[in-house]
Amino acid sequence: MLVKRLVTLATVVATSGLLLGAAFVGTAGAASASAGTSKPIPGGPIIRAPGGAGSAAGTGLPTISLNWSGYAATSAKKFNYVHTQFVQPEISCTGARNRWTSNWTGLDGFTTGTVEQTGTFGLCGGPAHKTPVYEAWYEMYPAGSVNVFKVAPGDVINATVKYTAGKFVITIADVTSGKSATVSAACSSCQRASAEWIIERPALCNTALTNCFLTALANFGTTTMGQAKARVAGGSIRPIGTFSNVPIFMVDPLKSGGFISLDTVGALNGPSFSVVWNRSGTITPITL
Repeated sequence: MLVKRLVTLATVVATSGLLLGAAFVGTAGAASASAGTSKPIPGGPIIRAPGGAGSAAGTGLPTISLNWSGYAATSAKKFNYVHTQFVQPEISCTGARNRWTSNWTGLDGFTTGTVEQTGTFGLCGGPAHKTPVYEAWYEMYPAGSVNVFKVAPGDVINATVKYTAGKFVITIADVTSGKSATVSAACSSCQRASAEWIIERPALCNTALTNCFLTALANFGTTTMGQAKARVAGGSIRPIGTFSNVPIFMVDPLKSGGFISLDTVGALNGPSFSVVWNRSGTITPITL
């Protein structure tokens, strides 16, 4: 049965570094903090690794990140559309705590403090952290993420963010189950400076946002972001490779110095690329 949900947000006042009105449904108690005391943030701006490369789009050099992997595109013109399609990856849960992964697409966040985004996540939940949980969500960061429906491994997911008539229209659809959700929100400070196609390890925070950390990366095997396309003002919808773009590598910092890769981002193949999980890494404290 086709399930559709239309949600209209009040105007989002985007103040970088502040999480406003976080809402999260359906997985309370899955994280290490007790239910009601943690806020998962499956999306948010890129966190660049200290001392790592921060290359500009078009150079062919990667950006090194603690939380993102995938690709970002930039343009002199503002983006008004980004899209991807992917198959929900199945995760392996061994009982280790705080194992998450998220596939999403969105605008902003690569060079700005807001992100308008939607996608899915998988986490290792249950009392023994061996029960996979999968949900679709959207987020207008720094406003909180909102879960909209459950998904299953193998489901085909379409994710789209559009900017039209002064508002962001965010749609996430499970082609396999027929479920979909759409949210419309205004944001006067969102710059539409970049488009992204990302695999992420999310952040978890206490309710006061004074204690936050990046989760370890759940083992997703291999995932492919397909139909990775975008559009800028006055232009047409084009594959990611036709824009100035930069690969992003997700890493863990080593105590001895340097970094170790958590996954491997493949080269662009038309409008698609694949990411292979390498290791979970360590839980990493951060400050929002």
